[in-house]
Amino acid sequence: MALIEPKNGTRDLPPRPGTAGGDRRDPDDVLAAWQHLLQTHHHLHAPEAARLLGVPEAALVAARIGSGAVRLMPDIAAALRPVSAWGRVLCAFSNPCGVHMPLGAVSVAARGDGALRLSGPHMRAEIDAGAVADAYLFVDRDESHGNTRSVQFYDAAGAAILKVFIFHKTRFDAAEGHFAGLAASDQSRTHRAALPAAGRYDARAVSLAEDPVAAPIEAMDMKSLLADALSAYPAETGGGFGIETVGDHARAVWRGRLSGVRLDERMLHLHETDLRSHLRYGPLLHAARTQAGALALDGKDGRLLRIAREGGR
Repeated sequence: MALIEPKNGTRDLPPRPGTAGGDRRDPDDVLAAWQHLLQTHHHLHAPEAARLLGVPEAALVAARIGSGAVRLMPDIAAALRPVSAWGRVLCAFSNPCGVHMPLGAVSVAARGDGALRLSGPHMRAEIDAGAVADAYLFVDRDESHGNTRSVQFYDAAGAAILKVFIFHKTRFDAAEGHFAGLAASDQSRTHRAALPAAGRYDARAVSLAEDPVAAPIEAMDMKSLLADALSAYPAETGGGFGIETVGDHARAVWRGRLSGVRLDERMLHLHETDLRSHLRYGPLLHAARTQAGALALDGKDGRLLRIAREGGR
């Protein structure tokens, strides 16, 4: 999520839900408002558009049913069963900080605790399969990204859990038959939000059990903490990083070397051949050192981000 700069230099957003401009829960209004934002803001991603419009992110995709989106049955294990045949994919995990996107070939396996595991040489991730209440196949085109093809999973409140972007057109074409068999009977363009049910898999509890907190860090500037934690290893020592993001229903750990770290006024940006991350400082409220020596950063509901140096020392 890049910083949003309106193309016309103003914040002339259409009216929000409940105002004289109409109720955005109507899919035509949602779609028109989203298109207006895309025309007036540079490089706008769906999570930020949803925040600006005051609607669940799933409502944006639902509004595109019939014009790029197909609602799928909310069975993430079935939808991702052939993921290893899709080649290099981008897996986008969201939490209040932003989005963490490992990029590479992955395989999938079910775990006994209700979680689905995605793994590859560059990442490992677990998703609470029971938390997925809505799913979509989405084919889109915009000025920033060109054609994109993805399968997207949301919780009952319409918050994104995971999006898997498929880059190879021929492999996506081959996968369309698989997705056709998973099309939901309900193809209405309205997202019906509800409270997410408690799942069997608790991503934050698993992260804390894997690497518990050892000692809090006295309050200081989050940007400075992150800059220090992500500073490059000296060339003679080698080593890499493990970067974990944790959300309500999933966690993802990327491992590798960093060369494209950028910290601007509001966000941390990571750009590697096998990772893209855009993470805001604002939701990070507390910092701690873990038992393994990593930096752990919490939001109001617990752990959001953990950064560990691995090897070479």
